[in-house]
Amino acid sequence: MSRSLLSRLSGLSLRSSKRYFSYTPAASEEIIVTTTSTTTTTTTTTESTNNNVTFDEQLPRTNSFSRNHKPTQSYLPHQVTENLTVSELNKIRTTPTLMTFYGGNPIHESNMNHLRMLLRKYQYLPTKPLSDEELQSRKFLGYEAYKERTQSGTRVKKIHYRDLISSLNRLRTIDSQLMPVEVINTLNSYYSTSINKTAMSKKIKQLDEFGRAKAQAKRKAALAKIYLVKGDGSILINGKSAVEYFTNVYARKNLVYPFQVVEQEGQYNVFAEVSGGGYTGQSEAVMYAIAKALVVFNPLLKPRLSKAGLMTSDARVVERKKPGKVKARKSPTWVKR
Repeated sequence: MSRSLLSRLSGLSLRSSKRYFSYTPAASEEIIVTTTSTTTTTTTTTESTNNNVTFDEQLPRTNSFSRNHKPTQSYLPHQVTENLTVSELNKIRTTPTLMTFYGGNPIHESNMNHLRMLLRKYQYLPTKPLSDEELQSRKFLGYEAYKERTQSGTRVKKIHYRDLISSLNRLRTIDSQLMPVEVINTLNSYYSTSINKTAMSKKIKQLDEFGRAKAQAKRKAALAKIYLVKGDGSILINGKSAVEYFTNVYARKNLVYPFQVVEQEGQYNVFAEVSGGGYTGQSEAVMYAIAKALVVFNPLLKPRLSKAGLMTSDARVVERKKPGKVKARKSPTWVKR
């Protein structure tokens, strides 16, 4: 700004300066004012510049979340929601379908929710009890394997694993002829892929080439290995007859007890090798071995022998002597004087 103009302005008052700078349109300018219900447009045309300038001023925008107004378009996640009420936020926010989403084991809870859904869906299908052979044929994942699958570490407790196995077993009891495909696929996803060593090693025992059944059993410190074959009822123990080897009458009664249970006395010959223990342990070890060999000849005898307690050896042993004691628990005699 030039010095001459500044000197002129310094001598003017505030009112005169406003009047000096007030705008007065020239005679050559044309002003066109157009008014509508929604917008007001002012167009000014200047011959000297030949430029058209348009100013649009809209009316205040209504609140799209008012009670009587429904939004016509979906709102993007990045839109501002700070002015919304709680009820309005609940309408537009994303919420999980299950409250277990907020738990510490999301993968395990998702698995359990899926199993509960299947149980509710097929709860009216007929079921049947599973036998021990069916339960042992295919087993589910172990606890450690399930922890690795869920990748939850120590957050998956054994009680969580027991709930999972319980739900799987209930699904497994559905009749196999009516079991739905999605239940079969779900059960297959939880079956263990590792080979069951005990089931593979357990083979059905059969008679050898000489028609003999071989078995062995233990009792206390004694071990008995026998061969059972059809015969006239003779019993040899370590190359001696039963009467010569066991002078105790109760020990000889143990040898014939399995035959008495199945009512087949005098129909088999027994060749036994016994080691360790006394006459009671040795005679009972031979008794349990004879019962196992009889099942090889006829598996239908197993329920009768099992009911008599001959299919499971007695695991009781003598308790060891303790230091400072006369025997396992007997204390030495204490004399006051």
